[in-house]
Amino acid sequence: MPVSRFKRYFPIPYLVIATAAIVHCVIHLSRLPDASLAWVGALVAVVPLVTFMSFLLIYRRARTRRNQYFVLVPAVLGTVLSFVGFESPASWYALFLGLIPSFAYFYWYSIFDRTGPTPLVVGGTLPELALVDSDGNRVTQAEGKYGLYMFVRGNWCPLCMAQVKEIAAQYRELAARGVEVFLIARQSDEHTRSLAKRFDAPIRFCSDADGALARRLGIEHVGGLPFGMEPMGYESDTILPTVVIADPDRRIIFADLTDNYRVRPEPSTFLAAVDATG
Repeated sequence: MPVSRFKRYFPIPYLVIATAAIVHCVIHLSRLPDASLAWVGALVAVVPLVTFMSFLLIYRRARTRRNQYFVLVPAVLGTVLSFVGFESPASWYALFLGLIPSFAYFYWYSIFDRTGPTPLVVGGTLPELALVDSDGNRVTQAEGKYGLYMFVRGNWCPLCMAQVKEIAAQYRELAARGVEVFLIARQSDEHTRSLAKRFDAPIRFCSDADGALARRLGIEHVGGLPFGMEPMGYESDTILPTVVIADPDRRIIFADLTDNYRVRPEPSTFLAAVDATG
């Protein structure tokens, strides 16, 4: 199994185990007359990453900065403190649930492999996508209009949903520039219909349920679904977050193939790309 396949086993198991460790630390410290350096250090090391990941799930931000030093610095300092006053298992919590996972999350888990070939390059011609909406109807870019194609991982991804919300709020500005918005998700038609009902905007919601389109475009993410979410009706393979804008002649004028699931373009970027061709 490729190392990247192990990524899907990181987020949910980590949050469960790390949260249990935090509870253990709090209970242990509450029973001590004096604070133990090792146990305090463990909390300092572990809490920031758990808080950050939980924040993304709850508040649904469309993007974050690539590096989050307010997580990484405490992970280092907390681990050092914990090992200065070494006590098991607190020091091991700091190392294996604080320091190592924090760096793994930002410099391994968050990163996509974009080395494969793809026709989605600026200046190229957008291939015929043969899009189908959740009701099975064929969807094509209208003649004489720009097409903004947003590929999202699915309803389960909080950052993707926040990005869709931004686009839905911006649709009037896009429509005024002659832009049609197509949202393509690697999920079932049922999930896509559910997504369409959330947003009162003329977005063309399309499904790539079997992943054929993602594979053809070189943006399939094998094993991209976090472990534990299959019971919600999602497939383990997903799609890499991608945004492409094509002019009326299907020439690609903008392509964002982010290599980090937390780093995505601002909505104003799309308007600027269209305005630049005017």
